[in-house]
Amino acid sequence: MSIDMTKHITIGIDVSRGNTLNRTGVEEYVFQLLNAIISNKHVSINNGTTFVLYTREPLILDLGNTLPDNVVVKVLKWPPKRFWTQVRLSWEMLIHPPDVLFVPGHVVPVIHPKKTVMTVHDVAAVAFPESYNRFERWYSVWSARYAVKKLWKVIVPSESTKHELQRLVTSEQGTGSVFVVPLAYDKKFRVIDDIKKTEEVLNTYHIQKPFLLSVGRLELKKNSVRIIRAFELLKKRQIGKWANGQLVLVGGRGHGYEDVEKAIKESPYKNDIILPGFVADEDLPYLMNAVEAFVFPSLYEGFGIPILEAFACGTPVVTSKTTSCAEIAGGAAVLVDPLDVDDIASGIEEAMKIEYVDAGLERVKHFSWEKTLEKTLHVLLEE
Repeated sequence: MSIDMTKHITIGIDVSRGNTLNRTGVEEYVFQLLNAIISNKHVSINNGTTFVLYTREPLILDLGNTLPDNVVVKVLKWPPKRFWTQVRLSWEMLIHPPDVLFVPGHVVPVIHPKKTVMTVHDVAAVAFPESYNRFERWYSVWSARYAVKKLWKVIVPSESTKHELQRLVTSEQGTGSVFVVPLAYDKKFRVIDDIKKTEEVLNTYHIQKPFLLSVGRLELKKNSVRIIRAFELLKKRQIGKWANGQLVLVGGRGHGYEDVEKAIKESPYKNDIILPGFVADEDLPYLMNAVEAFVFPSLYEGFGIPILEAFACGTPVVTSKTTSCAEIAGGAAVLVDPLDVDDIASGIEEAMKIEYVDAGLERVKHFSWEKTLEKTLHVLLEE
């Protein structure tokens, strides 16, 4: 991609959320966009465009080794550590505003340029208010409404999220400034044929084949309890390989973990439910390759990157027919009712067909962080 600019333009980006080694979904999004800008392998930007990266600490080594000439890092150090965005970044916007400010994973500073763009990843606080404290609920909804009403443009990761924003604002406000830019996945997720290494990783986490895998916080929103119940149904039916199968739940504790813990303790198959906790980033692709099916019947997703990660590994996916999951799957996964345990179990059995592996590998070709950056830059640079 080449954007022809006849004048110099400065794009400021708040990269504070992605400048970390331990990244969740939003942090990973910011990190990958930033990495695509810095590597600049597939996206060529006119020399008239300068990127100014705002951060609280120096860039981590994964990002800061070699910066192109058109990328400048501004480490905004001085206190306060709390309210860095509203105090320190606002002050920077007052004295040295860029032509365009992009806030991909945080909140907008109270002082910002006229051309400010923010990514709203989801409005989960509306669908699952109990997962947030009172302030978090209010602030999440307020910031989403504010972005649509006041900012120059808003980016969302899916049509599903755009529709949710439409329900949050009045018809008079509209959502004409909201642009859908799909996310992507890390290329370390791929088809891996290294049997020896795969066995080493499985042994590290005490996992035996065959097994099912789910990745995400163990919580209400990720539907963890119903995943366990569906696994129990497969075990009770004693269908083929599932008689000796395991369920591997990768992720930390989230809201509603008490119910997940209770479901595991009361399960007659609790010895076959594996909770590895933290799994190293370099190990997860091996687990994804070794699994029989990736089970992701989430009750709410703004996008659903793990679906793409499984596709890229040649792994069949079982996911929800609701929110953004069906949109991202694009017909390449088995879609189930996330509230129906029997449907989830039946979906896992259906996923064993080779057609879903082929469909997933084809579907994932449509996504890359370079494409995400390309579409993001069009939003940032077009009038």
